[in-house]
Amino acid sequence: MTIRDILVTDRSVAEFCSTFDSEITEITNLLEQSESCFEHYFSEPEKQKYKWVQEFTFMTIESLVTATRLLIEGHINASGNTMRISYESLCLAILLSAENNVLISESKKAKPVNFYKSYLQGNKNTKAHKAIGNVLLNAETLGLIEGYEWLEQAKNFYNGYSHASIMTMGSLMLPSGKPIIAGGFYNEKVGLYKDHLNFVLRFAKHLPKLIEVVALRNLTSALKGTKTVG
Repeated sequence: MTIRDILVTDRSVAEFCSTFDSEITEITNLLEQSESCFEHYFSEPEKQKYKWVQEFTFMTIESLVTATRLLIEGHINASGNTMRISYESLCLAILLSAENNVLISESKKAKPVNFYKSYLQGNKNTKAHKAIGNVLLNAETLGLIEGYEWLEQAKNFYNGYSHASIMTMGSLMLPSGKPIIAGGFYNEKVGLYKDHLNFVLRFAKHLPKLIEVVALRNLTSALKGTKTVG
């Protein structure tokens, strides 16, 4: 297939969908639950802080849907990188809606800070690429003790898809040495597809509840800042 064919020709995803029909069906149902949960709990907030929480939560869902589609099309590296964006977006939403101060440094001298204020100030430790680590560092404070293990595993797995590496190069090569250009379905990569689907599925299972928790914490914070008139 020529570069032009790759870029402009419709390419079927039927083989991937047939091979992983049950996984895709389950993931689809869970993503629809996440979408419904978002629409149910989030409305247009007035304060910028809560707008960011809402927008990062939306980006969590959108990136997860996009990453799944990219994976189905065989774009393993692009899917992995987009999954990292989804995790980072969720973690930023969690941190921005935090009711308590949190640590943003592992230094022994570090003290808990208001994450939102530090984020506004452009503190380098509040950047997106540190968001997952910050949530893991404050798992108990944020009430995510049960999510610690799967989140840490996802961080370690997707870190490798954020930069040029032997792992990302390996996803583009078949055992025969033939390179893969612009995705597609290959039987030799079924095991790798399965690994990625397992991470997508696990995240999708946690997401509806996490959206609810973030939204309710966000709403609680907003209500605390509302003065009763009368």
